[in-house]
Amino acid sequence: MKLPTIRLLEHTLQAGNYKDAEAGARARLEAQPDDLSALGILAIALSAQGRLAESLSYYHQLTEAQPGEPAHWSNLATALRGHAQLEEAATCYRRALALCPHDPTLLTNLGLLRWQQGDVIETRSLMVEASLRAPDAAEPRIYGALACHACAEDDEARRLLSGSERWPPLEESLEADLATALIQIERIEVAERRLQQLLGRKPDSARARVQLAALYERLSRIAEAENMLAAVAPEAWGDEGLAVHAALLLRAGQAHEARLAYEALVERVGATAANAPFYFALAKACDRLGDAVSTMRALEAGHRAQRHTAARLVPDLVDPASDPLPITQQRVTHTDRASWQAIAAPDVQASPIFVVGFPRSGTTLLEQMLDAHPALCSMDEQGFFQDVIEGMQRMGWTYPHDLGRLDSEACATLRAIYWAKVATVVALKDGVRLVDKNPLNILRLPMLQRIFPNASVILALRHPMDVVLSCYMQSFRAPAFQMLCSSLDRLARGYANALRFWLDQSEVLQPHAMQLRYEDLVEDPARNARALGDFLGLADVSALLQFDTHARAKGFISTPSYAQVVEPLNKRAVERWQRYRPWLEPLRSELAPFCQRFGYSLD
Repeated sequence: MKLPTIRLLEHTLQAGNYKDAEAGARARLEAQPDDLSALGILAIALSAQGRLAESLSYYHQLTEAQPGEPAHWSNLATALRGHAQLEEAATCYRRALALCPHDPTLLTNLGLLRWQQGDVIETRSLMVEASLRAPDAAEPRIYGALACHACAEDDEARRLLSGSERWPPLEESLEADLATALIQIERIEVAERRLQQLLGRKPDSARARVQLAALYERLSRIAEAENMLAAVAPEAWGDEGLAVHAALLLRAGQAHEARLAYEALVERVGATAANAPFYFALAKACDRLGDAVSTMRALEAGHRAQRHTAARLVPDLVDPASDPLPITQQRVTHTDRASWQAIAAPDVQASPIFVVGFPRSGTTLLEQMLDAHPALCSMDEQGFFQDVIEGMQRMGWTYPHDLGRLDSEACATLRAIYWAKVATVVALKDGVRLVDKNPLNILRLPMLQRIFPNASVILALRHPMDVVLSCYMQSFRAPAFQMLCSSLDRLARGYANALRFWLDQSEVLQPHAMQLRYEDLVEDPARNARALGDFLGLADVSALLQFDTHARAKGFISTPSYAQVVEPLNKRAVERWQRYRPWLEPLRSELAPFCQRFGYSLD
């Protein structure tokens, strides 16, 4: 009997006739046991038939016979991954990469495996490298963007997905994951369009419907989200669908059912950094039910999951005594301020309105109220003032000590950096003032005052205990802030440092500022809206009181409180800290001075 040639068997494999390829390879091996080419074809044919356990021994034989061949290590790794032996698969991919370090397929495959294992940091590095080696490949750019977002590197995520609106149609799973990445970088219209196109190509796509349901929930288009998810059988939801289902239950006020759904979800997915938000969502459901013990247990698990990745991204902050907000040490003294030379600067109407305060003090509520006014426009939370500080440093100046040496031209250059950044996210119409809401711009007050000395600044306040508790209950993305929020004690110290900074620097710099307490706003919205109008020179403030309607029409809101700001004002979050006294009582001495300063009781 004439044996099939290797070339014929390769063609048979390529044609998808795996059983014939298997039979031919076995025939050759029976006659020539040392035929490594036939051994490789047999292993691949078995893998293609889903017979991974059988193929593994043949892949092992190939790596032993030819340890310098990267393809053998790669094929063995892929088989091991399919057999759920993930650590062994990673080792084999690394052996292949050691032999061929710049191969984009190997980089991508190891990146996909590390993503599956929950290592977003290594996934980011591998996928960025793969995208540079194969710039037209969609897979490394999509998963690289997802990993960059998880590492709070959104600029790099945007770079990786640049031009994705023009990409040809992708297979179902890739298309759905691309949509997730696009939503994360706020390319909402592109994400929705590509998902709808996927649904048009594949009307039975559960992934497309689940992703659209998630998007609609995020946009507060609740009825559409419910309808889209209802079109998918629950057994086809997957983890993403269960998460959307739980979120919809919570928004519908069905906290008990939401809790059960989140408990089932965390049981399935485990406590990785990528899944940490599910523990925070579970905590929110438990809080709604008044179960403080279960709330704190879920929060502890969420923070523990976040710390694993955050500690690798910001290792200097692992020590609980380290300061995640070192910028609080960068202060201007009265002597510094006296040396500032006069500059030409925009007047109040040509300057942004800055909404600042420690996170979870009601800044998003204030932003949405102001954005509802036709003469004002917000841009969601951006870190543009940090870009301005870095621009000053690139010019050779030291921040904040050289602020006084900046002349009108230098300040104009820095303002141009700021406005160029603003133009990338919002198009301001003539006569419309920008609302720049970034809570931690409270710590960049010296720069703010130097280039916009006439700007209006609104300091959002809330009971310090509620602020610290609320921060602890949120799943923040910035690694430094994750470390700050990893314990109540550390949070209290961070809050105290930030507010001490504000009190000191506002006394030195004398900004045109007003304070607004969250509790006062929800107690008497009309009176406080009028106070805002008087401070900002707004004749008609009626639009401010319709902020929830405006927010629902606006759609995407980037902050964690997106679900709350589309609701009418309510007092649900006022004095929530009282339920958590056993955990918060140790913070009393740290926070008492600020409670006294801002008129809050600790009784």
